[in-house]
Amino acid sequence: MANAHGPVTAYPTGSTGAVSPARQLADPGDPNTYWGPWGIAFDIAGNAYAQSFLSDATTFVYPPGATTPGRMFRVAGPDSRAVAVDTAGYAYVATGQAEAAISVAAPGARGTAANLYTVPAVRQIPLDESGFYPWPSVLTTDTSGHVIAAVARSTGNAVEFFNGGPSGGAAPVRVIAGPHTGLGSCSSTCDQLAVAYSAFTGRLYVAVSQGQQTHVNVYAGTASGDAAPVRVISGSATGLAGKVVTGIAGSQVDGTIFVLTKAAAFSSPGSILAFDRLADGNTPPRRTFTDAGTGLVDGLGIAVSFVR
Repeated sequence: MANAHGPVTAYPTGSTGAVSPARQLADPGDPNTYWGPWGIAFDIAGNAYAQSFLSDATTFVYPPGATTPGRMFRVAGPDSRAVAVDTAGYAYVATGQAEAAISVAAPGARGTAANLYTVPAVRQIPLDESGFYPWPSVLTTDTSGHVIAAVARSTGNAVEFFNGGPSGGAAPVRVIAGPHTGLGSCSSTCDQLAVAYSAFTGRLYVAVSQGQQTHVNVYAGTASGDAAPVRVISGSATGLAGKVVTGIAGSQVDGTIFVLTKAAAFSSPGSILAFDRLADGNTPPRRTFTDAGTGLVDGLGIAVSFVR
């Protein structure tokens, strides 16, 4: 769990009720870095990538079990809102102050304090956004070598798939968009999106924050165009109605989908709802939990580690 003004906190996936963190990653206080976690991701080796927002937009990489980062880098910024890592180790950082884009850092990227930990981007991918709407959890990767971005647009929100790595093109290879997708739009009001791909189920999960109609869409892993979701988690029993979703993630152990819901993105208590991988319709979560001390007031992006 990335907490915007606090540590990155970790909880057992079977948690229920009010619990305390099993692990915390605090600001290491290194010179020329900025600590303000919005995004969190894990690579296949279990390294945790904590992505700061604003200022130097540092990415802090923590080895499994470590409480201090093993390396740090800054591939783009400021206003870096999300991070994702593919199976080859390429890191993808979504920025957006000047233009909405994904900057790609090479595997093992490591900067130094003298230049704000800046490393060269091996590639930059433009995003088709109508404006800049800062939100965490807008990036994920799949098992087919794609980086996947949730895009807010006044003409209708979209999910865009790009070939990953250092040499893919600037145009998406696949786009989910259209009136049947249930992705909402970002015009007079903005239906913010959070996205996660589950290697366990092969499905794509997109949370659409839409007031009383907030829902989670489940798509086939190969969905494209104006594709309707194969399942929609929505309704009064789900705990989603009237909430915003700032984070969504899937377990690679049993396919459980974890959804962070809040009344508002910032300075508002939150809860993590754990849904069965086959959840559909107006079904309640299997369990719900929050932080006993903080109430997840600063909680934003979430991720689930496969490494125990």
